[in-house]
Amino acid sequence: MPKKRKKDRKAPRKPAPVRTAAVRAGLEPVGWDDDLQEGTDPLDVLADRYPAPADAVKAVRAGERVEWTGSIDGSTMRHRIVLADDGTAAVEQAVFTGGTLEQILLCAWHQAGEQARDHLEAGVLAALDNLHEAVRPVLEAEIREARPDYNAPVLQSFREEPEPHGPGMPVFGWRILHPVGPETTWGDTVDTAAWNSSLTMSGWLDYYDHVPELQPTGFTQLLRRHGVPAVLCANCGNPITDRHPRWTGVWITPDCDSGPLCGDPHAGPAAPEPLLGMLTDQEFGDPHHPS
Repeated sequence: MPKKRKKDRKAPRKPAPVRTAAVRAGLEPVGWDDDLQEGTDPLDVLADRYPAPADAVKAVRAGERVEWTGSIDGSTMRHRIVLADDGTAAVEQAVFTGGTLEQILLCAWHQAGEQARDHLEAGVLAALDNLHEAVRPVLEAEIREARPDYNAPVLQSFREEPEPHGPGMPVFGWRILHPVGPETTWGDTVDTAAWNSSLTMSGWLDYYDHVPELQPTGFTQLLRRHGVPAVLCANCGNPITDRHPRWTGVWITPDCDSGPLCGDPHAGPAAPEPLLGMLTDQEFGDPHHPS
């Protein structure tokens, strides 16, 4: 079913229960006129403890960590206070890759091998910048239905070190930094298109079929133009790699429902059943084949 968009939340909101740092919420999508469940909006979570971003900046300078990380109706998002080397402060609004896009990147990361991963990271960042160029006008047009004068800002691609319990691949995404001044409100630190881009990053690609770069084939081609060795199965279309350390030489996908078995939706009719035995050769399934 189509996924609804989040609304623009610029109006003041009542405080939520105190939950600051690594708050994850798995919720049903919300519409433009719906309210998020209490305690799941980053502005609620942060504003309950820190009335304004300037208050949060003081806390960070005193050694606290002020961060909201969660998922509302798309891929993982993050809202946190960051301090620059020159002492200035900003609120980082970040969206991370997820779903099919993340699977394609993970397979490409394995395909590249250790010797080429520095080059791969630069290529991924360049491809994500190009992807945002394609996505930004679409998100902007959606919001202009309610706010005709809206202009979406340009997000920058970024990478971070691999997570302790992740697959070993760096974490990739988009972000924007909102400067913090004495009069800055939490509402000033949220851009609607940036938040809504979590939907495009999440892998719910059926909602954005009209954006070629968001389809597995289009994103794979975009990555390959930047030297990133992304590979899809020629039959089922899943992202695959044959360099995973536990499956060396076997084309496999991160999709645990298929793994090394090709789930080609266009496979031929089932083989005839044997007269006496219970098994056929089809029980082994078919391998993936790189496109």
